Amino acid sequence: MSKITNVLVLMKSMKRPNTRAEFERNFYLLHESIAKGKMRFAQGISTEGLSRVRFLPNGRIDFLSVDESTRLKANMMSQFADEELMNPLKAKKADGQNDPQPPAQPGK
Repeated sequence: MSKITNVLVLMKSMKRPNTRAEFERNFYLLHESIAKGKMRFAQGISTEGLSRVRFLPNGRIDFLSVDESTRLKANMMSQFADEELMNPLKAKKADGQNDPQPPAQPGK
């Protein structure tokens, strides 16, 4: 396999939200990561779209106020959060910590 093929094998496509609840979860994760300082933007990266997101009177996100850049940032944060949840599980499996051990038999 060439180096390019190896890289492509490791890449995954971004999971897109299928429901309104998933979409709003992605925005909650984005908001939380910015508030906690986990996500910062380089100088020159536009964050105008984030400040233009409006809320409806019932507290839900107004989809019409979300631009493509902001939507992609929210989906990216969701992808990172999901990978962070899965990585510790994969690490434990690699160490064999999740594999059940047979009980020790007396006399052996």
